[in-house]
Amino acid sequence: MPEEQTQQQTGQILNTDSFLALRKAIVDYFAASIQELLPRIIVTVVILLVVILMRILLLRLATRRMRNQSNRLRWRTNSTYFAILAFLVLAFPVWLPSLRSIATVLGIFGAGILIVFKEVFLNLAAWFYIMIRRPFEIGNRISVSGFAGDVLDIRLLEFTVMEVSPRNLGGQSTGRIVHLPNALLWTTPLGNASKEFSFNWNEIRVPIKSNSNWKRAEAILKEIASTSTEAISSSDSRIQLSANEYAISFSRLHPGIFLEFQKGAVVLTLRHLSEPRTRRMTVDAIWRQILERFDSEGIELDSSYEEPMGDAHF
Repeated sequence: MPEEQTQQQTGQILNTDSFLALRKAIVDYFAASIQELLPRIIVTVVILLVVILMRILLLRLATRRMRNQSNRLRWRTNSTYFAILAFLVLAFPVWLPSLRSIATVLGIFGAGILIVFKEVFLNLAAWFYIMIRRPFEIGNRISVSGFAGDVLDIRLLEFTVMEVSPRNLGGQSTGRIVHLPNALLWTTPLGNASKEFSFNWNEIRVPIKSNSNWKRAEAILKEIASTSTEAISSSDSRIQLSANEYAISFSRLHPGIFLEFQKGAVVLTLRHLSEPRTRRMTVDAIWRQILERFDSEGIELDSSYEEPMGDAHF
């Protein structure tokens, strides 16, 4: 019964007659006050033109000193938001006397408006969260709601990513642009592969037959890791940034080899740090050397081994 009453009340608020009454009240008000509103309209237009002109001038001065395309895009987007905010702040006193009657009408139908535009308000609230908390920025590789990609743009209602394939399929760009509503951040976990920590731990499992010389295979993997992976130390600026800003630290940063025996196969796992965008090239270089070196040393890979499913997002 309470649900039926709620639905009936909502229906009363959102019916066609209510919206027609709202529109009629607004139209009648402006029609009766056209002479009073004309000076305010002129002042508003002047304010709008001044704000637009100032944005164009500031944007030109800023972009001349910027060579980075992502910084230019960030400035262009943020300047638009600041221009809108400045216009609203300057125009609000001009229209304040005329807003009281409209506010009364909106107060009557406020519940219906809130229900109809709920998603819009959630997206706007999430945009403020993104701007203040900065869970991701333009250029970051993120994963949200089953999609993974590099952030291209952040707007009031949505953010845009360049989709990348799952990690187990290479993690490279697919060329598709995905538009996601900001409100997803309220209900969906967000993963960031490049903001708080610039690297990802990548693992390459190399299964060899039990009768092969696994000690020699381990030595070969260590040699390959030392030449094919990026040398990263605690003095690296990217590592220091993560430690200083987010208290992220690891006692071991260099590649490591781990041994397991699974289903009749000796599994050597090479674990190393890699930037998300260079991971596939690094894996390609490592596997090319593994195949060449193992072939020359007579070490056989176990083709019956099935690699377990891992994180496929990045």
